[in-house]
Amino acid sequence: MSHHFSAMTRALLGVYNLLWLPALPVLYAAPRLREGFSKRMLCQGPDGFVDIWIQAASAGEAYLANELLLNLPKDSNLTVLITTMTRQGLGILEQTAWDLPQTHPQLTLHTSYFPFDAPSLMRKAMERFSPKCMVLLETEIWPGLLAACKEFDVPVAIVNARMNTSSLGGYLSARGLLRQLAPDRILAISEEAARRYALVFGAERVDTMPNIKFDRFPSAPEPTPENSPVRAILGPKPECALFASVRHEEESDVLKALQLLHEARPKTTLALFPRHMHRLDFWREALYKSGLRPVLRSELNSPPPEGSIILWDAFGELGSAYEFCRAAFVGGSLRPLGGQNFLEPLSHGVVPCIGPHWSNFSWIGQGIVDQGLVHVVHSPGELATQMAKTLARPRKREAVRGKVNAYVDSHRGGTAKALKLILSLSERTSSTNE
Repeated sequence: MSHHFSAMTRALLGVYNLLWLPALPVLYAAPRLREGFSKRMLCQGPDGFVDIWIQAASAGEAYLANELLLNLPKDSNLTVLITTMTRQGLGILEQTAWDLPQTHPQLTLHTSYFPFDAPSLMRKAMERFSPKCMVLLETEIWPGLLAACKEFDVPVAIVNARMNTSSLGGYLSARGLLRQLAPDRILAISEEAARRYALVFGAERVDTMPNIKFDRFPSAPEPTPENSPVRAILGPKPECALFASVRHEEESDVLKALQLLHEARPKTTLALFPRHMHRLDFWREALYKSGLRPVLRSELNSPPPEGSIILWDAFGELGSAYEFCRAAFVGGSLRPLGGQNFLEPLSHGVVPCIGPHWSNFSWIGQGIVDQGLVHVVHSPGELATQMAKTLARPRKREAVRGKVNAYVDSHRGGTAKALKLILSLSERTSSTNE
């Protein structure tokens, strides 16, 4: 039990627990946390022992948890609890729980919000769920949870683990405490992340794995339905270029690139997809002022005249639009914002342009750029020039798809490696408890 810890660690955990008392009313005042508050306090929610507890912070991690569950052996007779912090994450997990019996009839899945990390609350969680192992996805280092797992002899694995340099500084400042709370095993998605985790927790606990996100990449995208409005608008057009997921901070850059590309190729239809719909009014005004006459997607049900600028004011249609474009820019990348998903156009056989800032997707690897499957540009002029070149000489979609699939296939296998570790930890616990 708590005798594992030094006196200093016990004192720090005691102070940490006390700090949660005044924090809870503040957290309740936040609408995002008030939802499911009773579950976060363990006053409601699932009950009973579980084999595996997986913590998936939000939507992205929920999809990874879904991948892990779907790849468990079909005859797995396990009880799994998956927790998350966000409504969106819970929605994904609840859909997983609904679908799972079709493929895994003997698997029992409970979903809930992640409890607040007060050590006393986490001890209560361990008593309630008695997990055989705890799985944390990506970057989840919670002192209360880790301490409770140590006290109840629950092995902990962090899988698909990542850690950036700014997080590393904070963790190193608490390294003395974290070493005593260290997870049993860490599977990091890159050598750099592995080195950072090793500095905090010790190299003997750390290994690498391919990113589970590669396993989620479809070998072929879903074709756009025949009756789709996107097909009606873009399908018959001979030439279209997309500016996708454009963020507020890079609007002036993209506006300049749009002007330059329109001047260079006046017959090309340009479709602009702002990342956030509340920027539509800005874009309407900015395009008019710059001499470009936008048409709203909501006003179209057939192809606009060639050379039109379509301002896309409908959700959920970007993926389909990639099927009908010759060139694409994926935003969030001309300014230091981390980038957006550029694998999506690649899955449709389109080689995209991105800016130099794509740290959110660095897990894909520099190899994708080295193979000429992504063009990295540094300015509006460079972006317009590269898109004009791509429009003039587009590569064959099937050839691009073939190269992308070969690249992704060589990076698959993360799900299998993570599951091997998770199942070995849960079985090890079972055998020691018998």
